[in-house]
Amino acid sequence: MTTPPADLSSLPQLSDVQAALTRVRSRLPMTPCTYSAGLSELVGKTIYCKWDHKFRTGSFKERGALNFLLALEADVHARGVCAASAGNHALALSYHAAQLRVPCLIVMPTSAPLVKVQATEKTGAEVILKGTTFDEAYEAALKLAEERKMQFVPAFDHPLIIAGQGTAALEILEQYPALEAIVVPVGGGGLISGIAIALKALKPSVQILGVQSEWAVEVKAHPGQYRHAKIKPTTIADGIAVKRVGKITQPIIKSSVDQLVAVSEAEIADGIMQYLSIERTVIEGAAAAGLAALLAGKFPQLPERCVLMACGGNIDMNVLSRLIERDMAHHQRHLRAVVSVPDRPGSLYTISGIIAECGANVLEVLHNRSFSHIPGHVDITFLLEVRDAAHRAQVLQALHEVKLSVRELDSSNA
Repeated sequence: MTTPPADLSSLPQLSDVQAALTRVRSRLPMTPCTYSAGLSELVGKTIYCKWDHKFRTGSFKERGALNFLLALEADVHARGVCAASAGNHALALSYHAAQLRVPCLIVMPTSAPLVKVQATEKTGAEVILKGTTFDEAYEAALKLAEERKMQFVPAFDHPLIIAGQGTAALEILEQYPALEAIVVPVGGGGLISGIAIALKALKPSVQILGVQSEWAVEVKAHPGQYRHAKIKPTTIADGIAVKRVGKITQPIIKSSVDQLVAVSEAEIADGIMQYLSIERTVIEGAAAAGLAALLAGKFPQLPERCVLMACGGNIDMNVLSRLIERDMAHHQRHLRAVVSVPDRPGSLYTISGIIAECGANVLEVLHNRSFSHIPGHVDITFLLEVRDAAHRAQVLQALHEVKLSVRELDSSNA
C-alpha cells in the first residue's frame, strides 16, 4: 500500500482539527504553555512557551500519529503500519501503535540520532536503517509498505497528521488567548500547517511565523550538490532536515503563514543553549529553531505577545555535550593553553599549582614530547575551566609570570 493520495481540493479544515482533538484527548494530556520571564527579558517581548516536548516520546509528533492511528479501520490495524522518520515521528507512531497493539515497521536514515533509534526499538517496533537522508529512507519505507501490505503513515503530508498537529493551536488559544504571534519550526510543514488552519480560522489576527534551517534550504536549492560526496554535511536540527515541504502542506503554508525565515547551525546551537541556561530545559535543535530566529533578530516586527513552539526534546547527549563545550569556549569559560616546561620531575606539579592558586579547574592535560619547539622541554596542553574573560586573563598572566613559553589556543588554531 502506498502513501494515501493528497487531495488538494479538500485541504484540512478547522473542523478536522477539532475532530482530532476530540479523538486524541483521552490519550494525550494537554501540554503546558507558560510565561518565560528569562526569555522575555532576552528577546524584549512577552514570550510564552508551548512545551510539547513534555509528551511521553518527547515531541509534538504524538498528536498527528495518534490521530492517524485512531482513524484507521480495524483491518488496517491488523496488517500494521509503516513509516519513514529521522526520529520523532518514529517514536510517536511506534509508541502509540504499541499501545493500540498495531504492528509497526519504522525505516530510519543511518544518520538518525542513536538516542532516537534506541528509543524506537524499545517500543517494540521493527527498525530498519536505510539511506543517509530522510528522502532515501522514505523511498525504502514506501517499498516495504507495498511489499508487506502495511499502511504507510506519512510524517507530515496527510490531512489526519496535519489536523492532529493543529490540536496544539486549540490548546494554546485556551491557555493563552491573548497571543499575537506564534513561532513554529518548519520541516515538512505538518505542524505549522495544522496550527495555521486552526489559528487563522479562530483568531486570524495572529501572525504565523515559520523557521527553517539554512541546511535544509541549501539542500533544497542544490539537491544534487552533495549526492555523491564522500562526506555529506549534517545538521543538529535533524527533525527539520527535510528537503521539501509536502504537497498538502505547501499550499497551506503559502496561503496562511505570514513569514518564513531560515536560521544557521550556530544560531540553532545558541537557541538550544539558551533554553538550557534560562529555562533549565533540554530542547532539540529542530525545536530550538524558533528561539534561534528570535535571538538572531529574524523577525524585526515581532508583536508583543508571542508563543514559541518548544516542540521536541530528543537530542543526542553526545551532541548536547559538544554544544555545551562549544558554548563554554564561546563565552570564554574555557581556556586551552600550551605551556612549554623543562622535561624533568616537578614541572607539571609546579604549573598545576599555579593554576590551582588562580582558582581554575583542570579539565584535560596532554603531554607532547615529540613536537616540543624547545629542545629538552615538553609541551603540556591544558584545558581549563574559568569563570569569565577576566579570570581567563588572570590565569594567562600568572602562567606568563613564571617566564615560560605560554601559547593560548583558540578555536582557529587549536
